[in-house]
Order: sequence, then C-alpha cells, then structure tokens
Amino acid sequence: MEKVLKLVELPHFADRKPTQLSGGQQQRIALARAIVNRPALLLLDEPLGALDLKLRRQMQIELKWIQTEVGLTFVHVTHDQEEAMTMADTIAVMNEGRIEQMGSPAELYESPSTAFVANFLGQSNLIRGVISSSDGDSQVVTVHGQKISLLKERNKSESSSVVVGIRPEKIRIDLPDVETKGNALTGGIVSDVSFVGVSTQYVVEMPWKQDLMVFEQNDGGTPTLRPGDPVSLSWNVPFTFGLDGSQDVNAGAETDEID
Repeated sequence: MEKVLKLVELPHFADRKPTQLSGGQQQRIALARAIVNRPALLLLDEPLGALDLKLRRQMQIELKWIQTEVGLTFVHVTHDQEEAMTMADTIAVMNEGRIEQMGSPAELYESPSTAFVANFLGQSNLIRGVISSSDGDSQVVTVHGQKISLLKERNKSESSSVVVGIRPEKIRIDLPDVETKGNALTGGIVSDVSFVGVSTQYVVEMPWKQDLMVFEQNDGGTPTLRPGDPVSLSWNVPFTFGLDGSQDVNAGAETDEID
C-alpha cells in the first residue's frame, strides 16, 4: 500500500482519517485503494464529478499519468466531453445503449459519423444542403442558395442530400468587405457576443434564419464586432465534413453520456 500511496503522492497522509482530507486527496486515496490489488480492469464512474473545475483538470492529468504508470485499462464513464477527450485513448459515444461511434478523440471530433456525435462531442454547426455537382476530389454543395466545397473523402452521405458540418473554432468571422479564402457564407448578422477569456464566442444569424456559432481566439486578429454588425464567415475546405442528409441536425445537442 505504501508504494501505491507514493504513486498518488500521498505517503505522508497514510494515518489521516477521511474527514481530514481534501476532496482531491480523497479522490487520490480512493484510486489507491482501487489499484492496490492490480485489477485487470478498473471502472471509474464519474470519479471527478464532485470536484471544482481547477482541481478536476489537475486530477485529469494525474489520473492519465497514473494509468500509464500502472499499466491498467481504465474504463472511464463521464458526462464531461472535455474530460473524455483529455484522458482517453479510445472514446465510445453511446446513444440509448448503443455505441454511436468509437475511435480516438481526434477521430471522433474531426470526423464524426453522425449528427449525434458531432453535436455531443463539442459543438458543431450543421447545415442542410444538396450536392449540386462534382469536381475532381471535391463536391459542390448548395447551401440555401450559396455554394461551398466538400472533399469527397470527408462526405459520409450516399445521396445528394447532405448535412455539412463545421466546428465553431474553424470559422473565420469578418466584415463583409474582407476578401475570404476557401469556403464562405455571406449575409450573416451578429446576434450575440460573449467574451470567455481565451476566445470570443459569436452567434451569427444567417439569411435562412439559422444561428451559427463562431469561436475566435483573442489574439488581436479579428476586428471588434457587436450585435447587429453584418459579417461573412469563411473556413478552409478540408474543415468541412458531410453527414447523411436524413439526420436530425439537433441530435445529441442536449444529451450527456459518454464512456
């Protein structure tokens, strides 16, 4: 047990009672008790749910390090998508008891197979469109009268009806007179602006009355925008992914279970 206590950096707390430990120390002790017998598989069911944000992020890093050190397989159940992507080698997104998609965090985030996964793991802008033509390795998608490009290898739809997706942090937001590169959608109006420290979050109402989300890094590269300002949105073509057009674009947006 002493060796395991050293692993969780609490050897000098061995004689303390649970009430004399902080929340983070109690979590470490619980983990030490679980791994002392070296089980083949360790189930962690919301292990960090009761901790505050700063401590939870610290424990995420420590848990991942401990898992590497002891070489055990952890099955980690969490409602926190960021926690899952931070800690996991493989993520299984479950929908009503069925695995919707399984893969690495990067694979699921960058190339979701369904609208449920796209909405559930992070945030996505999902827009209905129709494939109107094909050009080499890409397809032209008509989106409410505007045209964008979609790489064929990024399109999971087998029909002309498609839902195109773009992650909010991939989008550039500019005033209408700024020259854009790649894909672009015009005619947007800023409806809400939220400063969140490292980034500013914009809600942009498009001409077809759909709100799109944009995350812009606060690095001085974006003009100051306010509600009511007209804007255009643009992004690199490879950032666009395509899903089957029959899917519900709101699927997974309000669901919160992940393994």
